[in-house]
Amino acid sequence: MALRDQFIRRWRLLRSFEGGGSFGAEELLERLAREEDPEERRTWSLRTLQRDLSHLIKAGFPLEGVRRGRKMRYRLSEAYLASVPEPFRASEWAALYYALSTLREAPGSPLKEEPLGPSVGGVFSRLREIVPAALRAYAEGVEPRYAGVVGALREQGRIRRVGEALAEAIRERRPVRLLAARPGEMRRRWYRVDPYLLEYRGGGYHLLGREGERGALGVWHLQGVESVRVGRGAFQLPLGLNLEAALAERLRQARGAGWSVRMRFRKGADPEGIASFLDEAFGPARVARRSGPGGSEVVVQASDLWGLRRWLLAFGPEAEVVSPQELRLAVAQDLENALKRYR
Repeated sequence: MALRDQFIRRWRLLRSFEGGGSFGAEELLERLAREEDPEERRTWSLRTLQRDLSHLIKAGFPLEGVRRGRKMRYRLSEAYLASVPEPFRASEWAALYYALSTLREAPGSPLKEEPLGPSVGGVFSRLREIVPAALRAYAEGVEPRYAGVVGALREQGRIRRVGEALAEAIRERRPVRLLAARPGEMRRRWYRVDPYLLEYRGGGYHLLGREGERGALGVWHLQGVESVRVGRGAFQLPLGLNLEAALAERLRQARGAGWSVRMRFRKGADPEGIASFLDEAFGPARVARRSGPGGSEVVVQASDLWGLRRWLLAFGPEAEVVSPQELRLAVAQDLENALKRYR
């Protein structure tokens, strides 16, 4: 489970509440399940829903609990709904605010230069005046929540350049060389690939192509592609191959059971809180050992090793990868490379 899933669920909850009316926990869980991608549909637990509702309350949204018999129903306060200016709903204002703020800060964005810059700046200023404070704070908090998923704006720029190069190669039927890591792999290496399809699935762009070395179809997450070199010559698409179906099947295979990662945190850490976050962000997690002489240990079953690796680096010396050895060595190399910058 990715951090992106948290954001999507909570945004869907906000959209449900902003239409007015109250909802019981079962109704909200049913709504969340109904809006899932049919190919990736899952059910959410009552515990997850309670965390999501608590998050929205902490973000400033005035959710109210209304008891009906033995059951609790939830709604946004009528005063808050009346404070959202027309013609948009709360989530639509937040989406517009976030989109403008993100696009203005993107590298090379024309929205901060003449002639568009002053006009967009004016629109942005007016939005700040009319969007309710809680809604504005929530919109401004969108980017930090996404930072752990799509990276900083510089990372987004790199992914965009990689995507554009691959899209052009696909149009021209030209082979490429990728410096990339497959899903679940630690290290990047060069692949010779005939690129067939670049499509958005499950929260990110994925490339489907035939790997020259093995002669077999493979899939690469765009976030794991460091560099693209477009080669000479041309390739032919295999006759009768359903590219969309092939991509979906290989993504299902790539997800698999994931990796079992054991981490040790220094004494004083909150292992239950860490396990709860990991369960939301990366996959099933549990506390393997509570605070002892060596600290606490938490185990998570994760398939997004790149995301987990970046998250762990934020702890610095406060966290240690116990296993698997490959991830332990990769994190150690990341820290060593960071240290070299300060020597």
